[in-house]
Amino acid sequence: MGKDKRIFLAAWIIALAFVGLIFNADASAADKNKNPCSEDIAKFCKDAKSDSRSILQCLQEHENELSDACKAHEAKMGRKKLETREEIRATGRFRQACKEDIIKLCKDANPAGGGIIKCLKEHEKELSGPCGESLKAVMREKKKKE
Repeated sequence: MGKDKRIFLAAWIIALAFVGLIFNADASAADKNKNPCSEDIAKFCKDAKSDSRSILQCLQEHENELSDACKAHEAKMGRKKLETREEIRATGRFRQACKEDIIKLCKDANPAGGGIIKCLKEHEKELSGPCGESLKAVMREKKKKE
């Protein structure tokens, strides 16, 4: 499994674990009152699907409107959660920007071990503008982490 894929999967696992801590559908009413985000979930996310991903997405959409208690609870989760959230968003932006280029130029590339990135770098001069810019951003982030 490639490093990018492992990072993406780890990010999702962390995000889902975070939602599990925030939203426990099986919790009793007394337990829900102990969760600092339960009121925000009820207020902003009542129409969201009851799965963890939908609740997390809803909380992200209402991040600026969350109660101080819920924001403090999120802060306790640590900076890693915020970085993970941004990594997930960046991966989504990259995939969207390069979708057509990958189909056109790298359909046979092995995604494991960074095969897609390697292929796109090999075809850098042929990439669409958005994909080229997105690839540069991914490479900058990769260098920061090394």
